[in-house]
Amino acid sequence: MSVCVRLLGIGLLAGLAGCDGVQDTVELKRYLQAAQALPGSTIVPVPGVKAPQVFTYEAMALRNPFQAAPGGGAGSWQVSLAGDELDVGRARQFLEGFDLEQFEMVGTLSNDLQANALLRANGVIHRLKVGDYLGRNNGQIASIEATFVEVFEVISDGQGGWLERSLTIPLKLQS
Repeated sequence: MSVCVRLLGIGLLAGLAGCDGVQDTVELKRYLQAAQALPGSTIVPVPGVKAPQVFTYEAMALRNPFQAAPGGGAGSWQVSLAGDELDVGRARQFLEGFDLEQFEMVGTLSNDLQANALLRANGVIHRLKVGDYLGRNNGQIASIEATFVEVFEVISDGQGGWLERSLTIPLKLQS
């Protein structure tokens, strides 16, 4: 075992002796000077930063893609003063948990005193009268006709004002 240790020690000393050559560092210095003297070996400065283009968002006037398209019973939003009259403390009715787009009119029931609309939502038919609330945006039934129900909605615009729309739910002939 001592012979192996001696041979290993001699090998390491011989390897380290080869790294001590002054000739190698002189050659390295000459190579670096030659590389620096070559044309195009200088460091190119970083190009200047260009100012970004200004982008103007022009789609604010377009229809919100999450609202129903015009036609087919959908109304359009307009500025409202009716928001001050909203009763925010009233208990919400069951049908105010559905979007108005989920309702379809399947018929009417009427007598001398009042007309009732039959609206279907999620496969269940509900009997409603003028003044009943439905939809997520404070929707209230404004009128009931034989072929459609008119609903009036009021929603906050997020800036202290109110938006309103009147839309109709047409009678679905084949229900």
